[in-house]
Amino acid sequence: MNNAANELENWLTSNALTAADGSWEPGFDADRQLILIKIGPFSRLFLRPEKFVKRFYHQVYPLNIEDWRFDKQITLFDDFCQVTIELQIRFQATLNYVQKNSELLGTINDHIKQTYAGVLDEVIDTELQALTDASWVQTGLAEIEKKIASSINELLMVQAIQSQTLCHMTASFEEFPDVQWGRENVYLAVLKKTFEITEQKNKELFRQQQALEQEALAEKQQKLEQLKQAAEVERQIQAQLAENDRLLLEDKAAHLAKQLDIEKRIHAEQIKHEYELKEMALEAELRLQEKHKARQRLSESRDLVEQLAHQAEQDDKKTLAEIRRQELQQQRLREAEQKNHVQQSRQSKEAEAEPADKIRPHNAEQH
Repeated sequence: MNNAANELENWLTSNALTAADGSWEPGFDADRQLILIKIGPFSRLFLRPEKFVKRFYHQVYPLNIEDWRFDKQITLFDDFCQVTIELQIRFQATLNYVQKNSELLGTINDHIKQTYAGVLDEVIDTELQALTDASWVQTGLAEIEKKIASSINELLMVQAIQSQTLCHMTASFEEFPDVQWGRENVYLAVLKKTFEITEQKNKELFRQQQALEQEALAEKQQKLEQLKQAAEVERQIQAQLAENDRLLLEDKAAHLAKQLDIEKRIHAEQIKHEYELKEMALEAELRLQEKHKARQRLSESRDLVEQLAHQAEQDDKKTLAEIRRQELQQQRLREAEQKNHVQQSRQSKEAEAEPADKIRPHNAEQH
């Protein structure tokens, strides 16, 4: 398969559903079990209650959640397209279904798969009738997948079987000549195949019309002169062939113009994308330069702040030294004043004590 077909298949797969509709709630119960009571002719079947105590006359049958894989393949457009359908069905039987098939209680899941395999095949065939219209290649397989999954869920639900269906569809195409593809490759692929089918049908229709016209001309030729009628028939045939050739050429030219227009749009988108990348790179370079300048200004500001802080520290040290010098000078002055005061006080005391010493000898003489 060439690159164009691969791109077409990838596009269809990417636009397909990979899960069932999220609104569908199957209501599975992983612990669902059935209890069968059978004593003589009496039998009863019921769901296992929460507080259940098994007796000798009880038989317990678990209703497991089963995973069922169902695949199918179909071909379309004269084997040009092959569609593969992969179904993953998760189902669980309910009490109502088992009561209608109580004799198959031990193999109820196998019975469901054997019974409804053919029905699923019919459901898929019914929904796949929409694929006969090639428009699905442009819109994808999502809606068809959703319809198939929903139809199967509804079918099993009606039969009292809880289910959740996942439908995945893939489409593959036969090889065809390589062309320059862009985002519109799906449209071009369908357009190519549709053109081929239409051209083949037109040729067949023209052949039939030509045969009818020849028969009609042959009948007329019997009534008219042979040479004149033969010339007229040849002229009409040539005119019709020329007109058909002209229409075919116009159709091909129109398709080619559409293809060229698509390629121009793709080229324009590529140029636009490259311009945006260059613009983003330039903006990143400008932001980097601005960031570098901001870092440089921040570094200069930090250096200035550090210089001012150092200068302020030096000034603080000088001021502190001056204050200490003044405090020391004041302390020395206070010590000098205190020393001077002590000395004056001592001299005053000595002066007061001196007359007493002089009086004391005089009194002694008197005695």
